Amino acid sequence: MLPLRTHNPAKTFLGKDDRCHESFLQFRALYKHQSEADSDISASQFHCLLKDDIPSASRPPQFQLEAGFFISIARRWRYPFVFVDTEFPGTIHRSEKPFFLLSPEERYALLKANVDDLRPIQVGITLCYTDADKSLVRLGTAAGAGDGDAGTSRFAFTWQFDLRDFDVRLHPHAPDSVALLESSGLDLSRTRRMGVPSTWIARLLLDSGLIGRGSAAKWVAFQGGYDFAILLKSFLQLTMPPWLARTPARLPPTLSGFSAFTRCLFGSGIYDVKCLMRSCDGLFGGLERVAEQLRVKRAAGKTHQAGSDSLLTCQVFFKITELYFRGRTFGGCEDQIPFKGLLFGL
Repeated sequence: MLPLRTHNPAKTFLGKDDRCHESFLQFRALYKHQSEADSDISASQFHCLLKDDIPSASRPPQFQLEAGFFISIARRWRYPFVFVDTEFPGTIHRSEKPFFLLSPEERYALLKANVDDLRPIQVGITLCYTDADKSLVRLGTAAGAGDGDAGTSRFAFTWQFDLRDFDVRLHPHAPDSVALLESSGLDLSRTRRMGVPSTWIARLLLDSGLIGRGSAAKWVAFQGGYDFAILLKSFLQLTMPPWLARTPARLPPTLSGFSAFTRCLFGSGIYDVKCLMRSCDGLFGGLERVAEQLRVKRAAGKTHQAGSDSLLTCQVFFKITELYFRGRTFGGCEDQIPFKGLLFGL
């Protein structure tokens, strides 16, 4: 196991929040020690959770089992795509000005206010892979089946993690958002009782090698500002000293600080499907509407469940790249897909 806390006297200015600055240094130390070696795992050992419904890895023993599969798969291949979605109890802070009139700094301040005061409910992660020729490796169950492209099959591994952080009786939330999640089949009493801490997800991503030094992963979300902010907050919580462990972590005070943390964790290979849509004539709306416009059928699970939404993001992303960016490549300086490293609204 890697050390969770280190001390580094070096000084790098990321704003006036000393706690954020200290965490940044701790992240750098963690990544310096992160192993880059691939595990020698045979194809027969791969595990897939694509079924009619996507089960949640919730209880600690089950989480440990799924974490083992997750780490084995993540370390086996060098060019993974990581599709992420989170579920959280709505937004409780609103701006008096219309969203489109807000500057990027004001939009980040609004995002920070919400993420600082909210607790996540669920995290969904879908992994896809490319071989040395940048073509998808065919493993597991077809994630793109029924998307209208009979000549192309996409293969993915999807996990859905219930989190215990949120208690509807104690923590701030938007009642209409909570009602929507419950109507989609999310049992909040069960996630509170049987879920795992969000810091476990942060630890899992560290151990898998999908983040930090040496990672070639490309992270994709749909309108992903809140998704990446929630993951970042869980990492900040993980690195807090013991005497502050019960104090909720807070995001960096500035957009530039947030961007620095995001690059440190996830690298520059971030794609937001909502940004890609700027180059796609006729595409508009949320994830479900965009999928309908592209004639992409949800492969598993239900809407407003993190695992299923991360999988649908995977399907939509590859469909968009096929239709609108055909022939362009991923990887290093040859990456020609636009809006790399940008999050919608920020």
